[in-house]
Amino acid sequence: MKLALLGVQGVLLCAVLLLLGGLLYHQRRTKQQQDALLDELLPGLAPQQRWFRVNVARQPFFARRLRMLSFEAKGLLIDLGEQLRLVAVQRDGARVEWLLPKSPESVRWDGNVGLRAGNLHWLALGVGDQAVMVSADTGLNAVASREATADLLRALLPRQPLAPSARGDFALEKNAASRLVVVVFIALLLAVLADHGLSEYQALHAHHVMLLGLLAVPLWPLIYLYLSRRQVPGREALTLVTLLTVLLAVAVPRAALRLDQWLADAAVATPYRLAAGALLQPVQAGPPDVRLRDVSEYWAQFEPGSVHELDIVRGPLGLWQLDRRRLNAVTRAWYLRQDAATPAAGHPASTAPTPPR
Repeated sequence: MKLALLGVQGVLLCAVLLLLGGLLYHQRRTKQQQDALLDELLPGLAPQQRWFRVNVARQPFFARRLRMLSFEAKGLLIDLGEQLRLVAVQRDGARVEWLLPKSPESVRWDGNVGLRAGNLHWLALGVGDQAVMVSADTGLNAVASREATADLLRALLPRQPLAPSARGDFALEKNAASRLVVVVFIALLLAVLADHGLSEYQALHAHHVMLLGLLAVPLWPLIYLYLSRRQVPGREALTLVTLLTVLLAVAVPRAALRLDQWLADAAVATPYRLAAGALLQPVQAGPPDVRLRDVSEYWAQFEPGSVHELDIVRGPLGLWQLDRRRLNAVTRAWYLRQDAATPAAGHPASTAPTPPR
């Protein structure tokens, strides 16, 4: 089993490394093509003609499912005065070129248009379906895309007012959808922490219970769709959805345990036989083993093979739990007696672990 898990981890690690290697390779190759384009065009430009490094994408590119980068090509945007010249080199080396009017109608802020556009912010050059998307080339630093692309728009059309999304990064508290997700996240986090700190029920077969967290995975696309349709940018939406989904994966098993506990009958005193290492095994088949490492000193006083009763709970959901309330009271009293019996001169502070609740 361990070898299989190591094999799976190795495969996943290799896949991630290959993906990162591919991204770096394509980024470097497109940058070299852009540099070659600049070396070719720069000598023919007039001194007053400004140029900008840009990422370029056409609308159909964002609809592709399988693509390595968040842009189609790298190129140069040249300000000719009354017109804009956009020249780009595609991955296969083919050159594409557009000549566009420089006016507020044909140079528009589009911002972060969704997860398929990466974390980049874009300008739309042109009109309708023929518009070409450009983003300031910030290399691998997509965080700077919003500011750099807004500065590009300012340079091209200084008198054109900037859209609110171009003036500053997205504020979670100013969008109702993102605010709702943040509130749900905080509430769930507090509930999970409270359950972890206050509950005196221990899940048995815990690894099986944690598999219930997979029920949260299908919620990922639904939450992302909800946020994206309410104008939450792709990067922020992706972060919120991932955090909330991970927390839901933790909260769902705990909610299932508490529901099963509330629906169950009273705990059943079940005989268990003590084995080595604070492991207790049921005398009769049915309930799972119970390991109590946190109070291993308490169990060390008993002979292996001795029989003890543990309070076991199993509700209609079929989840096994140990009701530790009676056990905790007994072990707490035992640890306190041990502390009281320790000579103060020889042992000024107890070395026993913190007694369980």
